Amino acid sequence: MGVAAALGVKDHCGWAMLVAVAGEPGSPRVLLRERVSLLHDPTLPDQPFHAAAGLALDSARDLISRVEQCARTSAHDVLAAAVHRLNGAGHDVAGVALDLGAVGAGRMTLPDDLATVLSKHHYLHGAEGELYHEALMEAARDAGLAVSRYDFKELRDVAARLLGVGAVERVDGLRAQVGTPWTRDHKDAALAALLLLVDGRAA
Repeated sequence: MGVAAALGVKDHCGWAMLVAVAGEPGSPRVLLRERVSLLHDPTLPDQPFHAAAGLALDSARDLISRVEQCARTSAHDVLAAAVHRLNGAGHDVAGVALDLGAVGAGRMTLPDDLATVLSKHHYLHGAEGELYHEALMEAARDAGLAVSRYDFKELRDVAARLLGVGAVERVDGLRAQVGTPWTRDHKDAALAALLLLVDGRAA
């Protein structure tokens, strides 16, 4: 039986910060941290809804579909590689912690109609984020990993309540363990992973 670890992912359009942690809230350890591509094909736009906004609807739908497929493949490859590395180092991966995003957190409801989505700027941003969230969720579940989703806008408050304020400060201070860079993306991904290890909440 290996040592339990969890992956935290802070995703953006076309890329993500991935951090793996193990240990308890009082002594978290960073096992892996890397910036990964969620869109391996450089000919595709990382914001397909924005790129599709000026196209005919059929062309827009085709472009978005191609980016969705590439994102799913890329997310699968990224998570599979991370799990393989962690397993090889003697760790059992408990799951993947992801951001809820604006759509999943209930701050936005996307219309079912693509034409409407393409006509409103705030819908474009929501749809871009959800595309990558969905790709990561699908990839994690295909790999047999539990998925926990947290609202990263409230992540530090949630972590302070469930793990204690000291745990948040210790994650912030992990820069001393791993060196730079240790940005807000790294901290959020690590904190979400630590929450998954302790809280174990699956989406």
